[in-house]
Amino acid sequence: MADISGVTSGNLKSSSIAPKHNELGKDDFLALMVAQLKNQDPMAPVDSTEFTAQLAQFSSLEQLLNINANLGKMGDTSVEVQRLSALSMIGTEVVTKGSKFTYNGEPVKLGYNMSEAAEYGVLYIRNEAGDTVSTKPLLGMHAGQHMVEWDGTGDSGNVLPQGKYSVAISAFNGENPVAAHPLVRSLVIGVDLIDGKDVLVTESGEYKLAEIESVRSS
Repeated sequence: MADISGVTSGNLKSSSIAPKHNELGKDDFLALMVAQLKNQDPMAPVDSTEFTAQLAQFSSLEQLLNINANLGKMGDTSVEVQRLSALSMIGTEVVTKGSKFTYNGEPVKLGYNMSEAAEYGVLYIRNEAGDTVSTKPLLGMHAGQHMVEWDGTGDSGNVLPQGKYSVAISAFNGENPVAAHPLVRSLVIGVDLIDGKDVLVTESGEYKLAEIESVRSS
């Protein structure tokens, strides 16, 4: 920072360089240096080496400010590109890493993803109250992504009412649990970009872009 010890409060006032905010910007920095030169003692002028160092500091400050500004613009552009790219997903099927879905009377594609194979497991479907209404036993579960179709039928053979449901998965090798997370696959029918909401509207509900695990052609 420039040495402003030779600048009095009166000089600062006359130069109109008092900062308007708590932090000094590059313009304030340059104004202080100019004020220092104008008010230096003629009998003891500013040392050229020191002045050169102050100019170097100013140059570094300006470069950092420009870099920060450019990074901010790049970040804003990246967000906008990501949001607009979501529009291209309309008409495709997306696989979302999430458990909640909406049953509208049509079969729903549900599934799971596992990091390793499992001997057996169970796919649970629960209603909005959290009660298990349908179960699907699974055998010889391979690692990776797998989908099954649920037609809305409960364990007793009855057709369940339309509404909000969730899916859960349990997998085991012997008595040892195997990590697995549920998936929902659905057709994208719209994109909501209002107020930074940024969600895909599908036939099975709304999902955030961050929840998308894969995209498939319908």
